[in-house]
Amino acid sequence: MQTSGKRLLNHSQRLRRFRYLAIAFLLFLLLPLGTILYFGFQQLENNLLLKYQRTASKLEQIVDGRLTERRLLSNTLPIDAFDYYRQVYNPYTEKLQQTISPLSRLEYDKPKNKWLVGYFQYCNQGHFNSPIWPDSSHDNSLYERGLDSANLQMSDQKLNPELIKRKNKVINIYQLLLQSKSVQQMFKKINQQEFSAKDELFSVFFDVPDYFIFYRVVTIAKQYWLQGYIVKRKPYLSQLVMDILNQMHFDSSVLVELKDEKNSGLSEYFLYENLPDDKVKVSILPELDKRFQQQSIYNYVHFPPFNGYSLTLSTNSLPMTPAMMYSSIFIIFLIVAILSACYGFYRLGIKQLALGEQRLNFVSSVSHELKTPLTSIRMYSQMLKEGTVISEEHQKKYFDFIYGESERLTRLIDNILQLSALSQQQQNVQPEYTPLTVLVDNIRSKTSSIIDKHSFKQNIILDIANAEMMLVLVEQDAFSQVVINITDNAIKFFNRKQINDPTRQKIDFIFSNHPKNKHQILLEIRDYGEGITQEQESKIFELFYRGGNELTRSTQGTGIGLSLVKDLISAQHGEIKVERREPGLAMLLSFQAKY
Repeated sequence: MQTSGKRLLNHSQRLRRFRYLAIAFLLFLLLPLGTILYFGFQQLENNLLLKYQRTASKLEQIVDGRLTERRLLSNTLPIDAFDYYRQVYNPYTEKLQQTISPLSRLEYDKPKNKWLVGYFQYCNQGHFNSPIWPDSSHDNSLYERGLDSANLQMSDQKLNPELIKRKNKVINIYQLLLQSKSVQQMFKKINQQEFSAKDELFSVFFDVPDYFIFYRVVTIAKQYWLQGYIVKRKPYLSQLVMDILNQMHFDSSVLVELKDEKNSGLSEYFLYENLPDDKVKVSILPELDKRFQQQSIYNYVHFPPFNGYSLTLSTNSLPMTPAMMYSSIFIIFLIVAILSACYGFYRLGIKQLALGEQRLNFVSSVSHELKTPLTSIRMYSQMLKEGTVISEEHQKKYFDFIYGESERLTRLIDNILQLSALSQQQQNVQPEYTPLTVLVDNIRSKTSSIIDKHSFKQNIILDIANAEMMLVLVEQDAFSQVVINITDNAIKFFNRKQINDPTRQKIDFIFSNHPKNKHQILLEIRDYGEGITQEQESKIFELFYRGGNELTRSTQGTGIGLSLVKDLISAQHGEIKVERREPGLAMLLSFQAKY
């Protein structure tokens, strides 16, 4: 006969291989599933990010539109509005009358215009004036000497407060313009008449720190004039960004950075926040909050004519949308279901391997249990058959031995057959109410031979009032087998070598009322042996379970006795529990009872 040449694996090797297979199977499930879920979740995040980017793109378009709108509105200013006095035609009098320019106001009604410094105008000869000052002098030295000229011979003490304010504001405007090299170059172009046409929109000079100088070139009496106005950079752009952000909608807090690309150190930070009742709060941060730079949203680096500025939007993390929340819950449930299923299959596989190992141990135990007594029976019967044993005393001893071993083999076989019948539901246990006194006699008769044989003592205690009137729901044969198996198990595991105390060689059978259920009776079968460990306590009723190693165990048994006991008691509508005692062990059997 040919063999495959494969080495048979023991239990630990099979268990190790099964664990590797279980881990591989779990990874086989989780890795592709995790990959799919990861990319799906990333897609949801990308969709949300795309939504934010669209809102940010809308912000970009609005900023461009507002800047263009401001320039268009500025370009509608009449040419003569840059003088303090204007000539306006009166249709009622049909004459020209002199009025004050609307650009001559010192203060502006709208708070958002606080960024405006003032308006100015240069003629083709390079002479400066502003609509703020009542007299449009063309003497530059007038402003260099603090307006102390022929047009203003009076000192500040002779001016009223309003004129002092106007004088100081004009001086401020003029000094700012003197700082701009671009304005000086523009004078040269105007003097040289290098313009072919006037500009349609205001342009911007950026060479004065912290200010924007808006300008346009217009034609007056066939001469080119430079007109414009000066604004503060930070208020001008900050107010614009804040006004637009108040109209935006983001689901989470967003950081907006307005950065001067030409001067990398000049940046402003705006924090967009959602408040209760669908309100929005936009605030200016004194410095960069790095918590809101974890997720970049959008970066816009070009909005004419402010090409040197950029807008950057970022947030700390994208919020959980309903789709992402439902997806997360589904992912969690799916992973939990997979892990639970895999763990269940793993535990089932472990139990099957353990059951297979227990069956092998059971076969080994049964072989042990059968081989030893059969060998002794065959040897003694052969000696009796051949007549080598002449003494009647020895013959009786051999006959008693043969009878005892055959009786033990019969109990073993009966246990196996009955366990098989119970597991296959072929045996029908039909309990009926039996007098308690009958059960006491049953215990005494069924266990006395085993107890006397091993020099044990039997104690039966009735701690019940009117015990002779009580009826217990049992089947007598099943009850007898339960008591015999528990007694045999207690005697078998009593180690006389370690327990050198004859007073502990006893078994107590104590009947008492159930402490919780008045319709039940409690039978406590107590031994005084070594007892069991906590681990053995949780497994003592498992089929084929035997503590220790099959190869080194000295006690007999197959591991089915207590498992059969539990099944028989359940078939009689009872319960069994085990309690560790000092010393020994107690089996607590509960049965239905009545008077």
